[in-house]
Amino acid sequence: MKTSVKIWIIAILALLLMTGAGAAYVWLNNRSLMKQVRDLQVELAHAKIPLRVDTIRDSVTVVSQRVVEVDKTDYKKQLADKQLIKDLGLKVSQIESENHQLREMLGKVQMTAVKKDSDSLFVYHDKWADFEVNLRSKMMEYLVRDSFDIFVATIYKHKFLWWRWGKKGYDVKFVNYNPNTRIVHNQTIMVSR
Repeated sequence: MKTSVKIWIIAILALLLMTGAGAAYVWLNNRSLMKQVRDLQVELAHAKIPLRVDTIRDSVTVVSQRVVEVDKTDYKKQLADKQLIKDLGLKVSQIESENHQLREMLGKVQMTAVKKDSDSLFVYHDKWADFEVNLRSKMMEYLVRDSFDIFVATIYKHKFLWWRWGKKGYDVKFVNYNPNTRIVHNQTIMVSR
């Protein structure tokens, strides 16, 4: 064999070896980056995402927030409340999404005496709450009602005229009809398959 043919063969083998090493490096780097993305998604699920509050119809409160999407295996390993799911008679694999919410109700009401001469029994009633205070027995009975609707909407990456494609994520909207209730914390986790 001529030396120039040997040099070409060695150069081609070296080029193939370098291409293989480069492909292996890119593949390993991609796996580590994907693991970092999954870890960041789990951290985001643990973090508090700020709420966007808006008002419609002059008095109805709407709270919006982005949904955290987590891989099924990461949800099962790190986020799922396995004991609660077991108590509900479910399996972790059945869970599509999970929602945590904290609401508080605050307001002042004017109580009225039941009888004109009675100073021990006071009541209050409206669309959202019933209170009855008995000063003699030192008891208070109350009933608080709340009403809200939840909408989960897809956020698309691309829009052109009436076409939408490429899912970017989800947005959850809570419509709260009770003017005395305020949503303090909300977290929605969507388990992707």
